[in-house]
Amino acid sequence: MGQFSELLHGGPVDAGEIARVREVILFEEPALRERLVRFGALLTLASAIATFGLYGDSVAAVIGAMIVAPLMLPIMGLAFAISIGDLRAIRSSLVVGIGGIATAIGVGYLIALLMPISVDPTNVGQIMVRTTPRLIDLLAALATGLAGAFAIGRRDVSDTLPGVAIAISLVPPLANVGILLGAGRHDLALGRVLLFVTNYVAILLTGSFVFGLMGFPAAALSGATRRARHFAIATVLVMIVLIAVPLGLASRGVIRDNLVESRVTEVSKSWTAGTGYRLMSVTASDEKVSVVVTGTGAVPPQEGLEAQLDGQIYGMRVRVTAIPAQTLEFATR
Repeated sequence: MGQFSELLHGGPVDAGEIARVREVILFEEPALRERLVRFGALLTLASAIATFGLYGDSVAAVIGAMIVAPLMLPIMGLAFAISIGDLRAIRSSLVVGIGGIATAIGVGYLIALLMPISVDPTNVGQIMVRTTPRLIDLLAALATGLAGAFAIGRRDVSDTLPGVAIAISLVPPLANVGILLGAGRHDLALGRVLLFVTNYVAILLTGSFVFGLMGFPAAALSGATRRARHFAIATVLVMIVLIAVPLGLASRGVIRDNLVESRVTEVSKSWTAGTGYRLMSVTASDEKVSVVVTGTGAVPPQEGLEAQLDGQIYGMRVRVTAIPAQTLEFATR
C-alpha cells in the first residue's frame, strides 16, 4: 500500500507535503484574512459573471465563471480535512463553503430583482437547461472529485485545476438558484439546489478517498484524529446515499419522458403523413405531452392520433397545438 501511495502521489507524503496542501486549499492563519478577502471578491465576481451569462444565454460566459470561481477550494479543503481527521480544518472549510454558497445564491437573487419585469428567465435556455438533476450528474461529479484531489495532491499536475473547475458545475447552478428564486420559481430552484448538493457531496467523497490513497492520513493521523476521520467519512457516505435516492427518481422520470417523446414522435409523424401538416416538436413532462404541428388546410382528425397512441403511452394527457403556416412572397428590385 505504501508503494502504491507513493506512486499515486509521485513520492512519499511527509509533514512538508501536508503543509503544502494545507497552504493551497485551507483557510488558516497567518494569511486567513487575505485569503478570505480574495475568496469573497472572486466568488462575487464569478457569481455575477455566471448570472449575466445565464441571462444572456451565453455558454462562454458561464464557462468563464467556472474558471474564475474559487468555490472548489473550500470543498476540496473539506475533503482534505476529512482525510486527515482535522476537526478545526473541517469546521473552517465548512463555514467558508457555506458562506460561498450563500454569496453565489445571493448575487443571483439580487441581480434577478434588478432585471426588467419583461425578462422571463424561464424563456432562457441556459437557465432552464437541466433544472432537474440526473444520476449521471452524480457519476460525473464523482469522477471530478477524483481529478480535483489528484491534481491538488501532486505538484506536477496542479495546472489541470482550471480544467477540473470547468468539468464540475459549482457556481452557475447556485447563481441559477438565485435567479429562479428572484423570479418566484421555487420549484425549479429546488432542482438546481439538488444538482449542486450532488456535486458537493460527490467531491467530498471521492476527494477524501483519493487523499487517503495518496497517504496523507497515514502521515497526519493520530488515534483521536482517526476517529474523527471515520465519523466524517461515515457522515459523507450517508449524505451521498440520501442524495442518490431523489437523483434516481429524477433519472427515472427523465428516462420515461424520453421514451414517451420517442413513441409520440413516431406516431405523430405517421399521423401527419400525407396531410398539409408536419411535426415541429414533442415535449413530455409532468404526465403531459405537448405536440406542435404546423401546416395549412384542415388539421388531421384527432381520432387518428388517439387510436395510434392507444397502447403506446399510459396515463399521459396529450395536447396538440396546430400552427398555421404563412408564406411571404415579394419581388426585389
